[in-house]
Parts: sequence; C-alpha cells; structure tokens
Amino acid sequence: MSEVNRPGAAPVAHTTDPAKPGRSRAPWEFKVLLSFVAVLGIGIILAWTLVGSRSPERLEPAAASELSAACNDAQTQLASLPNPFPRTGADRVARIRAENDVLRTMIRHFSEVRPSAATPAVAVRGWSDDWSKAIDARERYANDLETKKTAQFVLPATQGLKPITKNMDDFVRENHPNLNACFVDALALETVEGQRDYKAVTG
Repeated sequence: MSEVNRPGAAPVAHTTDPAKPGRSRAPWEFKVLLSFVAVLGIGIILAWTLVGSRSPERLEPAAASELSAACNDAQTQLASLPNPFPRTGADRVARIRAENDVLRTMIRHFSEVRPSAATPAVAVRGWSDDWSKAIDARERYANDLETKKTAQFVLPATQGLKPITKNMDDFVRENHPNLNACFVDALALETVEGQRDYKAVTG
C-alpha cells in the first residue's frame, strides 16, 4: 500500500506549480482602477473648462470681448430679418444677400480689433479672411440661384478636404468660452436653404 493511501498517514501537502498563471485580480482592484481613471478624466475636463486653452492663438479678454460683441450683434440682426424660411428661389436669394450684408458688417468690426500679441493678431486676420471666403461662397450660390437652373452651395476647403468653417470653429474653441458667440452655427453661416435657427453654441 502506498504512503498516500495508508490509513492514518498524514495528508500530503500540494504546492502550486510556479509555471502556472498567477491569481486573477480581485473585483475591487478593477473598481479602484476605474475610479482613478474617471477622477483623472474629470480633472482634465474641469481644468480645461476653468482655466481655458493655453494656445498661442488665445486672445486676451478685451479683444475676445470685442469680437464676441460683434458676433452677438450680428446674430440679433440676422434673427430680425424678414422671411426666416424662404421657399421660392427669389426669396432665398433676397434672404442670403440680406444676411451677407449683416455678416460683412460684422467682419468690418473684426478688422477694428487689435490683439496686443502678434500670434493672436495674425490668427484674427486669418479667421476674418475665412469668414469673407465663406460669405463669398454664399454670394456665388445666390447668383447661381438667380441666373441658372441649378445652384450648389460649395464652401472653400483647406487642401481640398476640410471646409474652412471647421478651421473657423477651431479658432473659436481655442478661445472657449470667450468667443462662443462666433461659432458658425450660432450665425447659421452654412444655411442657405430652409429655416434659419440662431442659437447659442457652447462647443
């Protein structure tokens, strides 16, 4: 009879094979890890929101306030224009041209803003130029709608891929929340057909 099976023999201790995988993590360890990641993510979001972007294109508060005031004023004027849902071609042309007049006045106010630092000043000029290009595209659409059987609204794009309106909104985000009134959607810049909707945009 073997030693293991002999009655009265002491039980044989079994050791863990070191080649086998170690223990799995306990559920509480995963919870601690997930909690840490969540706290870290919330901290990053709050830091960005409260402190703001540190981009070299970020404007000083006074310059951002002037630009924001121009956008707010433009939004108010746009919302007061007649026929906010033009249906016929002639009404759409008239509405677009009236909107373009308001937007061009807004851009003239942009040109009066003088950021103190060189990089933000260059950024404002480039941003204003993009606004002008987008308005010119709206004007071309209105002209085509008036004189041709078909018309297509085509926004200029950077490198042929990214519409300039995306770059324009990127600059606004660099200055969040001081420039939120100037988001493209807040001024319905890309709307040339259908109902106009002027609303606050936060990001």
